[in-house]
Amino acid sequence: MLDDLIQASSYPRLLGTAFLDRCSPPIRRIWDYWDSRRGDQPLPGRRDIDPLSIPADLLPGIMLTEVLREPPWLRYRLVGTAQVALRGRDPTGQPVAGNYMGAHLGVKPDETMLNYRIVIEKRVPVYTYNPVVGMAPDGSSLRQSPLRANSSLLMPLSSDGDSVDMVLCYSELEAP
Repeated sequence: MLDDLIQASSYPRLLGTAFLDRCSPPIRRIWDYWDSRRGDQPLPGRRDIDPLSIPADLLPGIMLTEVLREPPWLRYRLVGTAQVALRGRDPTGQPVAGNYMGAHLGVKPDETMLNYRIVIEKRVPVYTYNPVVGMAPDGSSLRQSPLRANSSLLMPLSSDGDSVDMVLCYSELEAP
């Protein structure tokens, strides 16, 4: 069923490492960081991710999302400052549904949740390349937006090496 949803979706995404030949240097650097934390494990765990060891220039675009066993299923646990600015508010502690990037533009929640579902169920990174314009600082106008996300990379984390219980996300953000 998941494969059918992926096949039916027209949302621009790449699964696994297919993105490595087309991504930007910052996306590649966060991939290299995540990959280096795996060691000989299939997936790194949250314990392997130390925000202080992430290159400082990437930190504003970072998010950690917790995978829950019951609704709301996904909750933002750590949200970088540029991610906060893009949304016009801080979604830390809030469910992903209704607080994801692009919710204010009408990006369908099904596509965002499908990205997470792919990471969680297939245990592979998901690279998206759908530019999203953020909110203005006062929330009044999208045309005066201070930030734009060009692409994002969602990477699985697992405390037991098997089940994905956290997702590390990085969005490449730029001023318009």
